[in-house]
Amino acid sequence: MIGLNSKFKIFFIFLFLCLFSCSEETVLYDEIENKEGTIQTLSLNQTNNKIYQSAPTYGNNSKLFFGNEKDSEHLFSLLQMTLFSGNIPPTSLVDLLADSIQVDSAMVYFETADSLISSSNLSLYAITSSNDSVFSDTTNYYTLDNHIDFDENSIFLSDISLASIAPDSSGYDSLNFMIKDENLNNLKDYFFDTDTYPSRTFMLKADSSLDEIFTIESNDSQRGGGKMRVWYKAFIDEETTLDTFITFFSQKDISVFNPPNIENEDMNYISLNSGSGLRSIIEFDLSLIDSLSRNEIFKNSNLILNVENSNLNTDDNFYVVVTALQDSVTNWNFTSPYISSEDEEDSFEQAYNVNSNFIISRKIEDSKIAIPIQAFLQGYKNGLFKHNELMLYSSSVNNPFDKVNLSLSPIEVLYVEP
Repeated sequence: MIGLNSKFKIFFIFLFLCLFSCSEETVLYDEIENKEGTIQTLSLNQTNNKIYQSAPTYGNNSKLFFGNEKDSEHLFSLLQMTLFSGNIPPTSLVDLLADSIQVDSAMVYFETADSLISSSNLSLYAITSSNDSVFSDTTNYYTLDNHIDFDENSIFLSDISLASIAPDSSGYDSLNFMIKDENLNNLKDYFFDTDTYPSRTFMLKADSSLDEIFTIESNDSQRGGGKMRVWYKAFIDEETTLDTFITFFSQKDISVFNPPNIENEDMNYISLNSGSGLRSIIEFDLSLIDSLSRNEIFKNSNLILNVENSNLNTDDNFYVVVTALQDSVTNWNFTSPYISSEDEEDSFEQAYNVNSNFIISRKIEDSKIAIPIQAFLQGYKNGLFKHNELMLYSSSVNNPFDKVNLSLSPIEVLYVEP
């Protein structure tokens, strides 16, 4: 019995040592005797680089933005209200113009989690468009040339001061636009009359003096977007009057803005900015990897990027996303990121499809970023990726107004021959 237990002990010790020594994660390659060249290195050089302009993104659709920051100018925000109230039975906007209805006042209100002390005002307008919807997928891109002039096709309703905005114990403050008297007549004539002005859209616009970013909760927020409450009297008959209110809700909203300018020097770097849609694509000479046998295992292969220029503040975090491309780039000569009406292939509408099998993100630290790409190299070697290009762009968690110019060092590749 004792001899049998000893054998079991020896067996388990041997099994433990075997498992420990066979674990790939515990191998320290700098301690291996590399007499036969088991560990090899090679350097991969960049062969092509281009920047292009995709659709800009805030990365946070739960907010509507106002003010100016880092060369980005917020022009205004638009929100479309529901045609019918949330009450039962539902009442439409145009129903409030009936002879049996007397509208006393209205209030359009929003919530914000921001604090602000500013001399600026925030103004509310009604869009007087004969179009049923002023919203478009390209409304917040680079030009409003294809859309109505919102300033010319709007009428003032109310404004509030931003002199003292502070969240309460719930974490939010309310922005209340009261509409009475002459402005109430404007609301009835240009907003309730959806037969003549079917857009049922408000415009919110801050003074140009607002030199910081201020946000309110949008329709995509968990707390919901803007709302409109209307107080009125309904004359049921000669003896009965109903004094009540109804509430309408926002169903679409969007912030319209001018992104930061794209400078000529941006062409010389890997330039990233989500607010202007700047992305970069780099191509590498992977012929050395093609020449290797199929069994090589890639280790510690990093894409090293150095920050050359940026508008980052000291405490700003900036994450870079790197992904493989599904389709190869055919036009490396294209260097202008601006919209080209003559050549649709060179416009920002051109889609570069990414391969979801390789997407990785890392943060810039000490003006440098190291992004591990051994999974991409291994996948390329094994046929998972067909192209030798990588796309880089600004992560959605970044401030959309942050912009960086990066330079690239050759990729130093460490691989192991099994």
